[in-house]
Amino acid sequence: MVVTLFIVALICSVILSFVYSYTAPQIEETQKALTLAGLKEVIVAQEFTPVMPDTVWEAIDSTQNVVGIVFRVFPQGYGGPVPIMVGLDLEGKITGIRIASAAEGLKETPGLGVKIIEPSFRDQFIGKTIDNILLKKDGGEIDAITAATISSRAVCNGIKQGIEEFASYLCPPLDKRCIFPDAQDFIEAITDTLWYALGESDTLGIVFIATTQGYADQIEFIVGLTIKGQITGVEILYSNETPGIGDVIRDKEFLNSFKEKMPDAITGATVSSEALINGIKEKVEIYKDYLK
Repeated sequence: MVVTLFIVALICSVILSFVYSYTAPQIEETQKALTLAGLKEVIVAQEFTPVMPDTVWEAIDSTQNVVGIVFRVFPQGYGGPVPIMVGLDLEGKITGIRIASAAEGLKETPGLGVKIIEPSFRDQFIGKTIDNILLKKDGGEIDAITAATISSRAVCNGIKQGIEEFASYLCPPLDKRCIFPDAQDFIEAITDTLWYALGESDTLGIVFIATTQGYADQIEFIVGLTIKGQITGVEILYSNETPGIGDVIRDKEFLNSFKEKMPDAITGATVSSEALINGIKEKVEIYKDYLK
């Protein structure tokens, strides 16, 4: 009996392995096609480049110019997480949103909360900026669905928080004017690494790109520095820190704090934030000779 059971189990395992190896590529291709269709539903673009796996994409037009971003969030609704895909143009305006249907995992109440997927609700967000994305009863411009305030508010809060977290991606990573707004031009001093920031008649400072070891992977960043040693801007070019924990180093408020002084580490993301802080300190010390 044991031998028979072993043979049956072995045969079943072989069959399952064969079926998986045959269907896995098709499932992956189908998933990619569905994701691409969802991306094109929220912003007009020719192609999409992943910036943060399964979370943020750059939207690129037919001339290879970045026209915006798409990000994905999962705010907590009445019945569970609400999967939302949002498109943003370069001005920070919403170009479209897509909310997963019940067949795709939406667990809001049938006939009530599930109405958040209807165009009459979704289309309200098009053209809005972060300042307008609140329910009218909360001081914003979005009409809540009758008897589904929790679901409606979850969508608003999720989109608002997503914009706060991912809006930094709207600034093209190598657009050095995003880092040093007062500069008129940039002259490369170290290939693909350091540039002089020039004003009308003199050098204003430098812009440099560097990397540091984070918690999960290398963190690549770009920094602007004036002649007086003041930071004009910091942006993350690449990081793969833990979603919801280490990736808070991308928060605009945290990055902007470098303009005033070196900030303290972020509670709950100490390793990632300290890595960035120490990396910037180290590179500023190395490259400050170019300011003389």
